Amino acid sequence: MPDIETPPLSEGGHPAGKKQNETRRVAFSDVSECSTVPGTYPRKKSRKCCRSGGSCCFICCAWACLGVVAVILGLLVLGVWFVSFVKSDLPEVRVHSLSFPGLRVANSSTETRLDTGVDLRLNFTNKNSKIGISYEKMTAEISVEEIRIGRAHVSGFLQEPRSQSILKIATQATRSVIPNDDGQDLPSNAKSKAIVLDVVLNGMLGLNFGSFKLHRLPFVIKCTDLKQAEVNIGLEPRCGIRIFAFK
Repeated sequence: MPDIETPPLSEGGHPAGKKQNETRRVAFSDVSECSTVPGTYPRKKSRKCCRSGGSCCFICCAWACLGVVAVILGLLVLGVWFVSFVKSDLPEVRVHSLSFPGLRVANSSTETRLDTGVDLRLNFTNKNSKIGISYEKMTAEISVEEIRIGRAHVSGFLQEPRSQSILKIATQATRSVIPNDDGQDLPSNAKSKAIVLDVVLNGMLGLNFGSFKLHRLPFVIKCTDLKQAEVNIGLEPRCGIRIFAFK
């Protein structure tokens, strides 16, 4: 038999002229638009595979800012409406009567001392037909020409809609040191009903509207430059009242 020539083997042990793995030809149409195969491939102009996030972040931040501004404006409008609602339901406060029982001034070579009591009546008028008002934890201070002549804790009370209530305030000053000039003027002013004083009443109030109750709202009532002569003739000077205020 004739000898069969065997082609020489390559380094990998395979016949020369043949490769172990044939190279696959890749057409441009087989490459996806976002292929990771290096090279330049045609892309469709109507789509973008790798988009930049800058514009999206800007739009999101803009909408977030608009949302925050809208919430703040809503809270401000709600707060203004609430304060207006509460102020419209505040009572009217007037001074009903005023007296200084037991006023006495003791002069010495070194100092002047004052002993006096103060009896004050305030008239509270609730003009609202549906909302009741409750008062609690009140403190009254009375002063004459920046000299405090009395301080008292006042008991709270409940005022029904469309009603009037008289609040009695009684203070006592015992051996209070005052300037000599004031010690000379106070007795004569008391006799002529010419004493001018300031009254400050602060505490907490609540609004009762059926089952809805709103409590612990701070308030301040101020009766400034209160003339005893005007009170005695029945003028009943009006006092100012502020809500959400402290002394």
